[in-house]
Amino acid sequence: MEKKENAATHGVPANKTPNENRQIEEWKRKHGKVFCYEVEGEKLYFRQPDRKTLAAAGVIAKNDPMKYNEFVLKNSFLGGKAELLEDNSVFYGLSQVMDKLVAAKVGELKNL
Repeated sequence: MEKKENAATHGVPANKTPNENRQIEEWKRKHGKVFCYEVEGEKLYFRQPDRKTLAAAGVIAKNDPMKYNEFVLKNSFLGGKAELLEDNSVFYGLSQVMDKLVAAKVGELKNL
């Protein structure tokens, strides 16, 4: 089923409350990309992690690879039910979609 969008919300699905729409638009202005992870009827919002966050996570991952995802998720978290980040099942689910949170734009390098 396709989500309807309201032109006034700039691509935010119309089934969100006005306060939720305003908050999401504010996050987008501040952080660029914003992601919503829905689990068990709850929503968790994340921004795309910046280079500083990923660099620090990389250092942490040398000693404990599981800490990489945990660090990135906690430092990219914007809102929602924060205690869900402590739930192992939710953490494992988020870990499976981390590549979307840390997506890169790949271009083509040409030898001139």
